Amino acid sequence: MQWDTDTFGNIAQNDHLSMKKSPIRLIIAEDHTLLLQGHQNFMASFEDIAIVATATNYYDVIHKLRTCPCDVLMLDLSMPMSFNNNHSRLSGLDVLEFIKKEKVPLHSLIISTHRDYEIIKNVVALGAAGYVFKNVDYQELIQAIRTVAEHKNYFQKEIEDILANKQLDEDRILAEGIRLTPREKEILKLLSDGMKSDDIAIKLGLGRYTIEEYRTNLIKKFKARNTTHLVKKACDYKFL
Repeated sequence: MQWDTDTFGNIAQNDHLSMKKSPIRLIIAEDHTLLLQGHQNFMASFEDIAIVATATNYYDVIHKLRTCPCDVLMLDLSMPMSFNNNHSRLSGLDVLEFIKKEKVPLHSLIISTHRDYEIIKNVVALGAAGYVFKNVDYQELIQAIRTVAEHKNYFQKEIEDILANKQLDEDRILAEGIRLTPREKEILKLLSDGMKSDDIAIKLGLGRYTIEEYRTNLIKKFKARNTTHLVKKACDYKFL
């Protein structure tokens, strides 16, 4: 078969188009009209982002999530629950609970003014993929949207610092409050050496179930998930 130049050019163009990624389908939930319009106007210039819907209150968001498939939900935490209601509340947390409960296939990016650790911790626990403050510049906001759309987490540096500093405080308080008996210290050291309960029992001349009880109590004291986590936390808190 003879290919002419135009045919080859068209095929190459079609292949290029077929390889081009579909745009990120974005829903914006924001009850302030000025901010919402600003987001819409700015993002209209990006070919890889398509705003498929907007919402201004809790029930509006839920309706849009049910009727407009999307990849990313850009969610303001403080919005009224319904139309004709000027009272804002942390309805964004309710939206995240709905998404988690219903297993809605999307990634949530929080954009908010809230800097409270407990709120941020709740957002993370409810499965949000990202969190940025409303003072973020548009360049970083676009980066955050693209990042969460790729199934990755994006938390603004200031938010990472809030989480890290609070965790350090909690760890310090926990470490200062842990008191170990000489026997507990001995068993903790043997666990860190990789010894099993049976081996520790033989070495110390104690019953296996006694060692298991010590191990369980140590895990509770350090608020650890398992023995490996226990040893790690004990090292972090300078008990080993």
